[in-house]
Amino acid sequence: MRFTDYLSEDCICPDLTARDRGGVLHELAGMLAARTHAPQQQLEDQLVARERLSSTAIGEGVAIPHCRFERLRKMTACVAVDREGVDFGARDGRPVRLFVTLASPAHAPGTHLSVLARIATLMRDTRLRQALVEARSASAIRELLVRAEDAYLAGQARAEASPHVNAP
Repeated sequence: MRFTDYLSEDCICPDLTARDRGGVLHELAGMLAARTHAPQQQLEDQLVARERLSSTAIGEGVAIPHCRFERLRKMTACVAVDREGVDFGARDGRPVRLFVTLASPAHAPGTHLSVLARIATLMRDTRLRQALVEARSASAIRELLVRAEDAYLAGQARAEASPHVNAP
C-alpha cells in the first residue's frame, strides 16, 4: 500500500493561511471534506479531539494530524505547507511547516496505522522536508512525495531481496 495513492493534488495546499493550530485544523478539515464529502465540522471535531490527546507534531517541523471517521468510505490524505511555521505543540518546540493529514474509515485501524507509519518514515528525510517547503505547487509537492515513496519502496525491496548471512 502506498501513502501517495490516497493523496490527490486537490488535497494539497502549498500555502496555508492559518496562523494557529485551530485555524490549521479548520483548513485541513476543509480540504478533507471537499474530497470526501464528509461534513467539515465533524472532520474538524475529530482532528481537534485527536490533538487533545497529544500533539501530532512529531518534531523537525512536521505534524501528522489524523483521525478515523465513521462516515468515510475510503482513506484520504492531504498535505499543507506553511513556510513560516505554526506553533503546534511539538516536543522539540519548533514551529510546524509541514502538515500531512490522514482521515480513515473507522473500520480500518490497521491500514490507518500502516499509512501513518509510512508518512512518519518519509518525513524523517531532511532533504525531502526542505524540498516540500520550497515547492510552489500542489503538483510539485505530490511529485516529490511520489518519488520519495518510490525510493523508499525500492530500498525495501532491495533489502528483502538481499541474501541474509547467518552467523555460525
